Amino acid sequence: MSKLRLEAWLLEIPLKEPFRIALGTSTVSRNIVVRLVGEDGIAGWGEASPSKKVLNETIEDVIDTLTKFVGGIDIDYTSVERIYEFLGSFEGAPSAKAALDMALLDLYAKNLGKPLWRVIGGYRESVETDITIGIMEPEEQAKRAVKYVEEGFRALKLKLGLEPEKDVERVRAVRDAVGEGIKIRVDANQGWSVEEAKWVIDRITSYDVELVEQPVRWDDLEGMREVRRESPVPIAADESVKTPSDALRVAEMDAADIINIKLMKSRGILGALRIAAISEAAGIKNMIGCMGESRLGITAGVHVAQAVRNIVVYDLDADLLQAEEVFSGGASIERGVRRVEDVPGLGNFEVNEKYMKKII
Repeated sequence: MSKLRLEAWLLEIPLKEPFRIALGTSTVSRNIVVRLVGEDGIAGWGEASPSKKVLNETIEDVIDTLTKFVGGIDIDYTSVERIYEFLGSFEGAPSAKAALDMALLDLYAKNLGKPLWRVIGGYRESVETDITIGIMEPEEQAKRAVKYVEEGFRALKLKLGLEPEKDVERVRAVRDAVGEGIKIRVDANQGWSVEEAKWVIDRITSYDVELVEQPVRWDDLEGMREVRRESPVPIAADESVKTPSDALRVAEMDAADIINIKLMKSRGILGALRIAAISEAAGIKNMIGCMGESRLGITAGVHVAQAVRNIVVYDLDADLLQAEEVFSGGASIERGVRRVEDVPGLGNFEVNEKYMKKII
């Protein structure tokens, strides 16, 4: 058993440009960074990126959850089962639990002297992420697409979900602009009705779309199953799956071909691994995505992506959309390819404190 001291900072990072999706528009990422420091001085890092619309939580909820541990955390972090048990032993904001999970597993892997991805699966050396383009006029999405392809990205994720007819035009414009050989994924963020989803998918199929993410409301699994049965394009569940039990429900309903794992939704890495195991047992592939994490939280996602065989689609780009790099180190990016450092734990991070405000 070890006594860990908790430290936390509010992190506010402006985005390069307003990021519009069907659920709303963002201009800044507001996260909470945590650090757990052991009696030996070794520290574990984690990050919470809360979402009111997806997880019904706020920055204040995250802070309230973390405040429970201002006196420190007594835990045996050399056991992943005890870490998971600890995270389930209290009520709190999902992304706060994700941050604590990351920090504890950072310490766990450092204790073993190995990179975290090798400890939890060790399947692949790198992953190729897509880059996301928010909702904008079709010609503007096409310009962004060309820019990203010129930078070396081979997979694009287009945000849709507000105007079905214009959504079709967005996909057409991007495909015409980038040509063949570039993967296009689309994400409606729950923006379509069942009939709209079927209508749009029928019309974008000819543009070689790899998958359609969360076409209908998160709680309409029957509707998503109906869309999936008629869709020639694989359907991915995102907001519909937050926990392992949600993954089991989607599998039982035959509502998706792919389940998108996000560490904020799953309460961290250990919850993500359980979702992946359920998905694999049900014959469903996994995607891994992100909320608004900085390089720190994205690095945790890359560790999971490199570790787990069943995760085959990668959307780990939130830090690339931010105007400033608060954390250097961690997961690198080169022409769309991400890989973590070959060092113990999550990685070696250097912090630019300009955008960080100490709260605990």
